[in-house]
Amino acid sequence: MNYSIHLKNPLTHFFTVKLELDKVNSESVLLELPIWRPGRYEAANYAKNIRGFNIENEDGEPLNYTKVNPSTWRVDTAGAGSIVVSYDYFAFKMDAGNSWYDESHIYINFINCMVYDAARLNEQCKVSIDIPKNYQVACGLEHDQQSFVAQDYYELVDSPLMAGANLEHHEYKVDGYNFHIWLNGEHTIKPEKLVSDFKKFTQVQVKEMEEFPEKEYHFLIEVLPYKFYHGVEHHDSTVICLGPGHALNTEDNYSQLLGVSSHELFHAWNIIKIRPQEMMPYQFNKSVVFPTGFVAEGFTTYYGDLFLARGGVFDRQWYFSELNTLFRRHFSNYGRLNYSVVDSSLDLWIDGYAITTPERKSSIYVEGAMVALCLDLMIRQKSADQKSLDDIMRKLWSLYGKTGKGYSYENIKEVSESVYSADLSDFFDAHVKGKESKKVLINDLLNYVGCQLLEKDSENDLEKYFGIRIAEPNGSLKITQIAPGSVGENYFSLNDEILSINDQKLDIENINQFGASSYEFLVRRNYKDITIKLKPGENKYFHQYTIEPLPEPSMQQKTSFEKWTGCELV
Repeated sequence: MNYSIHLKNPLTHFFTVKLELDKVNSESVLLELPIWRPGRYEAANYAKNIRGFNIENEDGEPLNYTKVNPSTWRVDTAGAGSIVVSYDYFAFKMDAGNSWYDESHIYINFINCMVYDAARLNEQCKVSIDIPKNYQVACGLEHDQQSFVAQDYYELVDSPLMAGANLEHHEYKVDGYNFHIWLNGEHTIKPEKLVSDFKKFTQVQVKEMEEFPEKEYHFLIEVLPYKFYHGVEHHDSTVICLGPGHALNTEDNYSQLLGVSSHELFHAWNIIKIRPQEMMPYQFNKSVVFPTGFVAEGFTTYYGDLFLARGGVFDRQWYFSELNTLFRRHFSNYGRLNYSVVDSSLDLWIDGYAITTPERKSSIYVEGAMVALCLDLMIRQKSADQKSLDDIMRKLWSLYGKTGKGYSYENIKEVSESVYSADLSDFFDAHVKGKESKKVLINDLLNYVGCQLLEKDSENDLEKYFGIRIAEPNGSLKITQIAPGSVGENYFSLNDEILSINDQKLDIENINQFGASSYEFLVRRNYKDITIKLKPGENKYFHQYTIEPLPEPSMQQKTSFEKWTGCELV
């Protein structure tokens, strides 16, 4: 399949895509545009960005076609030897999974905009793009300035492109593999530190997995001038969108950059190669539903942070902070009590990754990371630190990643049991397929590595006494979450705007200023102001959970902790 992309007026953000198919020897051709993309297992329907759709034969004569559905076209070839398809694509969404085109930058995820002949997915694909000669080009495909070659459609749409006159490029090597860091946008990061830290987490990942799946790898980083966070994995690259660029050198923002980069790199093994059987091969015109999101995203989330500690990029206290964030997200998401992580994975297609119905489901990232943490410490404890979750990942790589065979839920359980050397049915039934609390289990397992899970009251009085959480979108303080069974559930509604408490304007920075035995809330609900009078009850909500070292850990606990994290416990 031969494609070309013509860059039109950048102020319109449209470019023209043309597909030329030769050697047509059938009465009809089925053309499709993907309705989803790998890394995001929900309906995307990229056809909504297409304007105009023309199909001609080799003589420029129009061919009849039928639009079968929003993303599928059946072409009556009428004896044509070749056909040419053309349309405009609106590239005006900046995140790690879409495309953007303006007067200074070209960023294309080919899966968004390239229609394909359903019978030619395994054929070589060539793409020509009229990229300005003064632009640098970042892309994992074989390419020169304006020509790109993929061995098949699958490689094409798994190889995003970034081009601009001011791309910043850095590179490093690990065990003979080449790694490239490309940055577009103004930032405050020190390049020497960036390369050093990337190399550290790359080294530990390659060491643990014993090899890297690709000869070269590209980090394509879109540095944005506003607050943003998103990353998407690809077979030999990742796109990361992060901002604000002027603050990327601050501790929190730099930690986010390293965290998402480590996470996406580990995807080069886990999900790109070690892939569920439901995605073997990718079927871009059908919904993708699978139960093992806890492995694909949860295990990767767990390892993304752990590798930064093991690689010496960050210290023990930083890793504790990341675990505390994991615990906060786990315990404050009451959806985990309604849907297991398996059920939540199966539902990605219908409601994606955003919170829709309150407390409906768990997060495959958070709950999957909790499963990974439990499995890792269970295996370490049972084997006296001779085995770990690392052995599971290496075995999955050997059995499935390197062979191109997709795994099932049962395969994950079987491999885990082979490393654990015992039956894990109870654990998987309770904590993977089931919704049982992990609080006691986590605390017991942390004890093995000299740590404990501490529980205390929320420091936020509205959370603690009434079970309501607030946020400040657009300058107004609104209720974003209500704890099930709390006092607040009987008096407040989601999106209630709290105007004042005890006749004082609510300040999110000083939310505990009232100190009253009774509270009088002035709330705006559905354009009406109402008064709610409440007294704090005996029950407390939104408890906080933090990991801390034991006061006097044993030598075994210190040693086990270091083998787990690469850090000293005390």
